[in-house]
Amino acid sequence: MNSLKYISIFNLLIISLLAFSCQDVIDYQLPSATPQLTVDAWLTTKPGAQTIRLTLSADYFKNAPTPTALGASVQVVDNEGVTYTFTDADADGNYVWTPQSGETFGKLGNTYTLTITYQGETYTADSEIGRVPAVDSITYEKRNEFGNPEGIYAEVYARDFAGSGDCYWLRGFKNGRFLNRVGNLTTAYDAGFSAGGNTDGVNFIRPIREGINEFVPDADNNTSFTTPPFKPNDEVRVELYSITVEAFDFWVQVREQLQNGGLFAIPLANVSTNLVNTNPSSKQKAIGFFCTSAVSTLQGKIEDKDKGVIK
Repeated sequence: MNSLKYISIFNLLIISLLAFSCQDVIDYQLPSATPQLTVDAWLTTKPGAQTIRLTLSADYFKNAPTPTALGASVQVVDNEGVTYTFTDADADGNYVWTPQSGETFGKLGNTYTLTITYQGETYTADSEIGRVPAVDSITYEKRNEFGNPEGIYAEVYARDFAGSGDCYWLRGFKNGRFLNRVGNLTTAYDAGFSAGGNTDGVNFIRPIREGINEFVPDADNNTSFTTPPFKPNDEVRVELYSITVEAFDFWVQVREQLQNGGLFAIPLANVSTNLVNTNPSSKQKAIGFFCTSAVSTLQGKIEDKDKGVIK
């Protein structure tokens, strides 16, 4: 009986080795899917024009630019009855609202409803502009820590409001370039990573404060510091967005999907959306997200010294 058990284990090991050593290329044909309207609608109180981008989903292996959704009707209306009409003047899928002189989009505490009519279907989504704290300061210092390259690292300081449930999206910029790799996708629930973290009304915890440092994947695609984030004379800018709890959950799911891999990877799945087809019997769905945000910012230059503060 024992010998049979050992033979079975040996056979399993041989099968595993053969599986890992297989070099054959499998050309797997995925079935085509019906294109879905894809909505990128992140509107803010920052001065200037606001843009909603509409595209269509495409097959996974399709080696072509994402198709744009042309000919849509796009409007945003707030709870005070103010209407913002977005038009695609260049026929490129970018639907733009341009303010009049002295006009800005949005008001703190107001709610907004997005309505998109496209190819006979109407989709809606709601969002509220929540409060956002001021960015108090950006500190930086030279570090020589085990596992990270020696160089200048920065932290952003802001204090969450008292009262649980405020959510934020932290965006970092280096020399005007948005740090958009997955390692820099930084969100906060109150001042921590999630609800129930006992971080209400305090400064952001350190991992969030460090989200403005550029994470560059190494040769194995591990998210890490492969080069020092900053050097003297670099320009650093921070934008702190207020977001809804639903938008916070959306970004958490996006991050999970982008980092999904390795031995314990799970099947890919569509990220949740707040866009709803007003016709419940229709099979057409939209993906993406609509969010309205207040924004606080701070920027400055890294000086050539061991540590410093930008205010």
